[in-house]
Amino acid sequence: MFTKISDKFKSKNYDNRKKKISFIILHYTETKSLSEAIKLLTSKKRKVSCHFVIDKDGVIYDLVDVNFRAWHAGESKWKKSIDINSRSIGIEIVNCGEESKDKFTNEQINSLINLITFLKKKYKIRDNKILGHSDIAPLRKIDPGKFFPWERLSKKSIGIWVQNERNDQALNHNQFCALLKNLKKIGYPNITSYQLSKNNKKVINSFHRHHVANLVNKLPNMQSLIKSENLLKKY
Repeated sequence: MFTKISDKFKSKNYDNRKKKISFIILHYTETKSLSEAIKLLTSKKRKVSCHFVIDKDGVIYDLVDVNFRAWHAGESKWKKSIDINSRSIGIEIVNCGEESKDKFTNEQINSLINLITFLKKKYKIRDNKILGHSDIAPLRKIDPGKFFPWERLSKKSIGIWVQNERNDQALNHNQFCALLKNLKKIGYPNITSYQLSKNNKKVINSFHRHHVANLVNKLPNMQSLIKSENLLKKY
């Protein structure tokens, strides 16, 4: 179905799962090369890992057996689910990161689509649980970043996506509260108030990174609210 998965590299950074697999979490490596990524993901000192790494040429490397709990999600949450490491398959994509404006290659995304399609079917993973690291840990993480092609994946029946409806109208307080309530219902963690707090800004940015990339680091507007409402209909 996809390029043969290589077992050339292995990480010892894993332990036993405590939950059934129900999530796929996507990351970027924030490295220039596969070799740098492998060094990081197999480091005994750093104690991080993932199940699969996809190099820029599209080759997939299997670092940790899916039956085990890789250490890729850290402290994270989605709706009421915690210990996302136990519940998820972690996929890292070799990429320098959002700030570098490094583009994901066609080969990477094609391999990723094929891999997720296979995993989704095998483990009966729902589209609303195919997420980015920033979705489940918005206070700490921004990967896979605003340049990740979520819409392209959706065209292959991967993840939840609805089209943007451009509307730059500012939100009043009630509309802002409605947006945060919608994000909480969708699954975003760390919303404890309905003010424009530092934490809430990060949560909104996480939502924008995934669904309204043109609004990253900007105040939410009616486009944000409409998108959240339309997403809830699919969730």
